[in-house]
Amino acid sequence: MRKKLIFLFVASLTFFSCSKQGNPKLVVYIVSDQLTPSLLNKFDPLFTGGFRWLKDNGINYTNTFHNHGKTNTGPGYFTLSTGVYPGKGGIISNDWYVRDMKRSINVVEDTSATNFSGKGIGRSFKNISSSTLADWLKDTHPSSKVVSISGKDRGSILMGGRNPDLALWYDKDGGFTSSTYYLPALPVWVSDFNKNLNVLSYTDSTWSRLKEPGIYSKYARPDDFKGEKIVSKKKGAKPILPLNFGEMSPSSLLSGFYEYPQGDRALVNLAIKSISQLKLGKDNYPDILFLGLSATDGVGHHFGPNSVEQLDNYLRSDKNLMLLIDYIRDEIGLDDIVFILTGDHGVMALPEYLQSKKISSGRISSSQRKKVYSEILNQINQIIGIDKVVQYGNAFYFNKDLSKEEREVATKIIKKAVRYIEGVSEALSLEDILNLSPNKLNNRLKNMIHPHKGPDVYVLLKENWLWKRSYGSSHGSHYDYDSHVPLIISKNNIIKDYINSTVHTVDIPLTIANILDLNYSKNVDGIPLNVQFQFK
Repeated sequence: MRKKLIFLFVASLTFFSCSKQGNPKLVVYIVSDQLTPSLLNKFDPLFTGGFRWLKDNGINYTNTFHNHGKTNTGPGYFTLSTGVYPGKGGIISNDWYVRDMKRSINVVEDTSATNFSGKGIGRSFKNISSSTLADWLKDTHPSSKVVSISGKDRGSILMGGRNPDLALWYDKDGGFTSSTYYLPALPVWVSDFNKNLNVLSYTDSTWSRLKEPGIYSKYARPDDFKGEKIVSKKKGAKPILPLNFGEMSPSSLLSGFYEYPQGDRALVNLAIKSISQLKLGKDNYPDILFLGLSATDGVGHHFGPNSVEQLDNYLRSDKNLMLLIDYIRDEIGLDDIVFILTGDHGVMALPEYLQSKKISSGRISSSQRKKVYSEILNQINQIIGIDKVVQYGNAFYFNKDLSKEEREVATKIIKKAVRYIEGVSEALSLEDILNLSPNKLNNRLKNMIHPHKGPDVYVLLKENWLWKRSYGSSHGSHYDYDSHVPLIISKNNIIKDYINSTVHTVDIPLTIANILDLNYSKNVDGIPLNVQFQFK
C-alpha cells in the first residue's frame, strides 16, 4: 500500500511539473478551411504524416463547435482570432449590405489601402474594432513576431490582427500578396517565391490519386457522382481524378489555384520560407505563425466532403503538414513548440448524396427564389414605397427611417412569401431571434446578429438544404454539420488525450493566450480551456 501511495505521489508531481512548462518559442496556429472531425476520424487509419503526429501528440477536443449561426469564413476566422462572437463584433458574414453606403462591403475591405497585386479594393484589418490573439502577444511582448499566411485575404488578415510582421494571402492571379496597410512594398523574397511558384506552369501537371483504387472505394463514395463540379473544360469531361490542370482555362487556374491541394502545398512552402526569413522561434520572445489552409474548402465546395477528391486532399494535407513539422523539428526543435489545429466552419454533404441515403435534402431553385424575392419587393414597394427595403443575399435590410408599422408590414410580407420556396424553413426578424428560447441552435442564431449592421429579416433553410443551386456543397447554417470543427492542441511527446465535453471556438484564442501567459481583452465571450500537458 505504501509503495502504491509513493507511486501516486511521484506521478502527481510529474503531471504537475509537466503541465507548468515555460512559454513556447513558437505557436503554430493552423486553421484548415472546412476541416471536419467526421472526416478526420473516418480517414484516421490512413494518416501517417502531419495529422498523425498532431493526433498522437495532442489533446483532442472532440465536441468543439462554432457557437454562431452564420458559419462562413469571415465570422469563423474572426471568432478564432478574437474570442468574440461575430454578431457582437460586427463581423456578420464575409460581406454584407451597408445602409448608409447603399452598397455591400467585404469584411476586410479598406479603400485607403492598395494591394500589391491582384484586383479589387485594398484589404486590411483597419475596420475591425476587436483585438486579437496577435495583438495581445504584441502588447505583452513587443519584440515577438507574428506571421499570418492564408489562401484567403480574410483568413490572413483576421488572424494577423492590427500589426503583424507579415500578412500574406493568395492574389488570385498567380502569387501571394499583401497591402500598403502592412508594408511599403512586398518583400523581395516573397516576390522571388511567386516567380518560382509560376502557377501557369501547372498546366503540365496532373492531380492524380495518391493511393491505390481500393482505398478510395472503401473510404469515399463513387468518383463520378451527380452534383459534383466538372472543372475540366475538355469535351465530355467528368468530375473525376486524375484532373489535368491543362484542361482548365488559364484564368480559372490562376484564380482558383489556392482551392486545390497544390495551392496548400505552396502555402506550406511559403510558411517554411517565412519561418526562415523572419527567424521565428529563434529568440526568447514567443512568436506566432498563423496558417490558413484553403484547399479543403475549395475541394469541398466543388466536389463535396465525401468525394474521392476530398479524401485525396486530406491525404495530401497529411503529407504537407508533416513537411512543416519536420522543418520546424530540424531548424528549431519541437520541444518548445505548440501546435493548434482547427477549422473555420464545417460543411454539408452533397444533397444528391444525402438523397441516396434516403435523407430529405435538396437545393433551392434559383428561379423560384428569384420569383418569390421579386414578388416580396414588388409588394413592399407598392404598400410602403420604393427602395425602402433592400434584399442582399438571403436577407432583407430596412431603411432606418421606416416606422414601426411599416417594419411590421414588410416583415409580414417576407415571412408569408418565403414559405413558398421549397427548402426554406422560415423567415425571422431580428426581434424574433432575440426572443427565441435558449437552446443550442437558437443561441447560435442570437450570436450571429448585430443590432445595427445586420439585416432586419433573415431567411433560414431547412436542415440539409443548400442555397448553392447547381453543383457542389456549402456551409453557412446554424446546424451541427456546419458548426462542428476539430480542435487538437499538440506538443511534442505528450500523452494523447480525448476530451468529450462541449467547448466553443471562442475559447481557443483565450486558451492560447493562457498558454503564452498573455494579458487579453476582457470584452470577450470565450472561456480559456484548462490545458494540461502530460508528457510521455
